[in-house]
Amino acid sequence: MISVRCLIFDTECSRDSLLSTLQPILPRLSETTQVRLLIDDEDSAVAAGYQQCAKAPLPTACVCLDDLEEGEAHTLKVELESLFEQARATVFETQLVLQPDWQIGQRTPGTVQLCTFQQKHDISRAEFVAIWRDSHTQIAIDTQSTFGYFQNLALEGQDSGFDALVEEHFPIEAATSPEAFFDAVGDPAKLKHNIDCMMQSCARFIQQDTINVIHLSEYKIH
Repeated sequence: MISVRCLIFDTECSRDSLLSTLQPILPRLSETTQVRLLIDDEDSAVAAGYQQCAKAPLPTACVCLDDLEEGEAHTLKVELESLFEQARATVFETQLVLQPDWQIGQRTPGTVQLCTFQQKHDISRAEFVAIWRDSHTQIAIDTQSTFGYFQNLALEGQDSGFDALVEEHFPIEAATSPEAFFDAVGDPAKLKHNIDCMMQSCARFIQQDTINVIHLSEYKIH
């Protein structure tokens, strides 16, 4: 599906302020379009230990619009960047690998790990996509406690600064426990195995010095 992700870099933003700013576009969206707000708040701060910043700044929030027409997506990209003063929007081809159990208007349990990165410099875009989606996907599912998983591939021709944006939902226990994060509670051998498998797989297609990571709270609003 086609989607838009608008990264926001405003340390003063809140869920209410994001929702208020979005009001002009919400009535025009189709019934099938999904709208989610991701925000760095007190609830997600528990997972701050996972932050990684290859290129500052990290976003403080993200507006997620899913199931769009491509022309509509490009129009919304421009409009979102005009609505939010400190923002960068990107149009993606998105695969929803694992769908969490959302409740409109409520906070999704756990945290969402938002990660942006560039493809390895020594592989082609076709190789990057094939490794990521045809091979790495199952490894990520098998080695982590992920219960929601979006793979967002930036459409070509945009100046986003990254090639991909991943959203992975983790249970709140994972925020402070590597064993819970890597689905290996009480099993040190499994923990090492899962970490090694995940790191080795990522190294095949991700340029490691381009990775930004932050954990956010999620609210589904449409």
